[in-house]
Amino acid sequence: MTKIGLRDWVLLTTLVPTLLVSLFLGGYFSYARHHDLAQYLEDQAENIAVPLAIASEHALLHNSRQDVKRLLDVSHRKNSALVKSIAIFNADHELFVTTNYHKDFAMLKYAPDSAIPQQSTITDLGDWLVIRTPILPEQADFSTDPADQPLGYISVQVAKDKVMLAQQTSLLSSLLIILAGLGACVYFSLRLIKRVSRPLRQMGDVIDQLREGQYQSQLQQPFLGELEQLRSGINALATALKTHDEEMQQSIEQATSDLQQSMEQLEMQNIELDLSRKKAMEDNRSKSDFLAKMSHELRTPLNAVIGFARQLLKTNLTHNQQDYLATIQKSANSLLSLVNDVLDYAKLEEGRMPINPEPFSLRDLLNDSVELLASNAFDKQLELVLLIENSCPDDLIADPMRINQILTNIAGNAIKFTEQGSVVIRVSCRPMPDEQWQLRFSVQDTGIGIHEDQQKSLFGGFAQADNSIGRRYGGTGLGLVISQRLVSAMGGKIGFDSKAGEGSTFWFTLMCKRHHLSIAEPLPLAELKQKTVLYFEPQQYSREAMLAQLDHWGLNIISCSNMSQLSQTLALQPQIDMALIGRSISLNQVNQVIELLQQLQLHSEQLYLLVNTLSPNLREVLQASGAKAVLSKPAHYRKLAMTLAQPYVDFPEQNPLQDKPKARLRVLSVDDNEANLKLINTLLSEMVEQVDSARNGAEAWQKANQQHYDLIFMDINMPVMDGIQACQRIQQSSLNEATPIIAVTAHALEGERDRLLALGFCEFLTKPLDEKLLHYTLRECCPDFQQALAASVGENQLPQSKQLDWTLALQRAGGKLDLAKEMLWMLVQSLPESLALIQQAMQQQDAEQLLQHIHKLHGASCYTGLPVLKQLTELIETELKKGKQPLQLEPELFELQDRVQSLLQDAKSWPVLVTEQADSKVPG
Repeated sequence: MTKIGLRDWVLLTTLVPTLLVSLFLGGYFSYARHHDLAQYLEDQAENIAVPLAIASEHALLHNSRQDVKRLLDVSHRKNSALVKSIAIFNADHELFVTTNYHKDFAMLKYAPDSAIPQQSTITDLGDWLVIRTPILPEQADFSTDPADQPLGYISVQVAKDKVMLAQQTSLLSSLLIILAGLGACVYFSLRLIKRVSRPLRQMGDVIDQLREGQYQSQLQQPFLGELEQLRSGINALATALKTHDEEMQQSIEQATSDLQQSMEQLEMQNIELDLSRKKAMEDNRSKSDFLAKMSHELRTPLNAVIGFARQLLKTNLTHNQQDYLATIQKSANSLLSLVNDVLDYAKLEEGRMPINPEPFSLRDLLNDSVELLASNAFDKQLELVLLIENSCPDDLIADPMRINQILTNIAGNAIKFTEQGSVVIRVSCRPMPDEQWQLRFSVQDTGIGIHEDQQKSLFGGFAQADNSIGRRYGGTGLGLVISQRLVSAMGGKIGFDSKAGEGSTFWFTLMCKRHHLSIAEPLPLAELKQKTVLYFEPQQYSREAMLAQLDHWGLNIISCSNMSQLSQTLALQPQIDMALIGRSISLNQVNQVIELLQQLQLHSEQLYLLVNTLSPNLREVLQASGAKAVLSKPAHYRKLAMTLAQPYVDFPEQNPLQDKPKARLRVLSVDDNEANLKLINTLLSEMVEQVDSARNGAEAWQKANQQHYDLIFMDINMPVMDGIQACQRIQQSSLNEATPIIAVTAHALEGERDRLLALGFCEFLTKPLDEKLLHYTLRECCPDFQQALAASVGENQLPQSKQLDWTLALQRAGGKLDLAKEMLWMLVQSLPESLALIQQAMQQQDAEQLLQHIHKLHGASCYTGLPVLKQLTELIETELKKGKQPLQLEPELFELQDRVQSLLQDAKSWPVLVTEQADSKVPG
């Protein structure tokens, strides 16, 4: 939009051309007048000088000054207004006669050495004008006779002041005429602007009124020319808008009337909907309360069933008893899974299914999950296989519990609906932007498949592809819908491909981040490299998975898929380092396996079996027949690596019957359920020396007023006084005001933990209780647990060092003091040699050798309660694997040497660690 208004445009279009024309004409005429006046002055001077030059010829020839003097004076007086001085000079530039002698007289003559020009010359001296005219002799002919030269010359000095005054007067007159013209132009322009701007302003006011809705506004006064047409158009527009406004107002009134009726109906419907919503919220609240109560009521007896089943499995049992207990535990876990599915579905409906990312080991998680699914696959004689691409990173950040839940749901369904064949779990990955990884899981089975008309409803809640099949195989139909919601919450997708009678392939993707530190404990892979293993496996998928795993570990593999290949291989390879045999086994096939073991004993002492059974008796029979170890299929990669490396790693054997040390603590457990109270007392009695119990909150409060406890485990829902009131009263007035109180409840709905922690509890445990989690809670919530545990391992004097963590050492040794001391002794004995090898590799800048020595030291420090040494070796090993050179890791390597030297220095003052080595010396 232009910033110049109409007034400015009119002034510009009138004044600028007028000014330019006036300046041009005024300048032209002023210049012409100036030139004419100057020419006039020159002509006047020449008219004076020329006659005088002619009249002076005779005087110069006869040297008669008086005659010419009188002539010059008369001419001077006649032209006194113009002439200042008249002078005659002879041919030698000497003054002959003058009318007025003054100080600037020298300007009137030519230079002494110059020749006298043949024509008149005019010289401008600023305020004066000098004209010089030669005095020529009569009949002179300069072209034929050079001797005929001018007799002299006459100089007339003329004043320019009157001419200059006339020129300035002319210029001033031109300027006055230009200004007068501009003034007249401005006057008429303003008159024009006034005649145009007033109508335009009136039109603008009327348009503003029309915009504001004042359609009765009209322009009454007639205008000039085209403005009159514009006025008529605006008046017509105002009339049309007024008519349209009246019609629109009528339409609005009609619409408002209709809308008012609709609003009244909607208000009535909203009232009904609000009542329905409140009723639905009340029903939902009732459902949540019901689920919470049902969760508590179901988990309370399940806690006792599962807990005591675990305790019984620790005792010496017959085969039938172990079978019965396994059935009880399996049934209880199935019921617990059913309760969890119902609770998860309720959380999903309310949109509060939590996702808790944390670092985890991918391979440990997947192998643990598949290991739990193996028993169901063994019951159906199915081939269960886990295939993880070697390119998949192991250290990730995601929610491992949810990943395990999704995989268990999908793979559990695959096993459930497959009667024969195989279930293959594949895991692949690909890098994504922002340092993320996309994991892809697929579960392929050879089961019954899904009909096309049933596939659309597969991910619906409480839905299965076929209700008759659901009744046959069991289940709630919630697993897939829960998995779908979890996958979506973790940034992935889920889908499947299936045909009826040909099996199904379910897949899902997840987004994870890479963790910069190693999560999993290191494997003894250095001891397995370049070892030759004979691998026999008839099943294709199991063979592919195991071959990929063994090849990744660096073993030399001889693979056989049938007995004829095995016989040919044994004939060509009489001796091998180890043999790994995979077999699907049943009672009628035991003798065949024993015969195969006896045949392989001639070629290797290290024989390992992979079988599809969990029967301990069958495993004992196979081990007694020559198998070094018997593992379940698919073998847990960590257990397999430790088993294969056992002959090459000097780990002391653990005694499972040895009692674990108990912390010298006094703990109070409170629960109204007799079975749960007995279970928690049993678990606690294995960890602490003294356990007291109470059956309600009032009894717990009474005991807390009489006795100090190091820790209190409090159930929440109890008669007489619930756990929350008891916790608050104990913390307000008793001997246990600062004692940590742990909430133990089967109420597992979302937000329960935060609510209980806000009410004063130290931690929150859900039923059924987990023994490892209970031990971890003791360590976290009881500051004196570590010291009490160290004091309770006996009066034996323990080695002391700032680098030693005996609680961690006992945990790594399964609570066995002698084993922990022996492993520490073995490490200390190996430190001088390891330190020398590391220093040698540093001097040679041999990164490969340095990596091997650091890896070996890292593996040994994992089991001896030296956390700083473990972290330092793990950091160096990680950096070396990334390609860094020893020179770049000198600060870390020097710190490692200092810590090893410090540990060896501390070891000089240690007591004898192992009785059998009493005569040995601690290396210095």
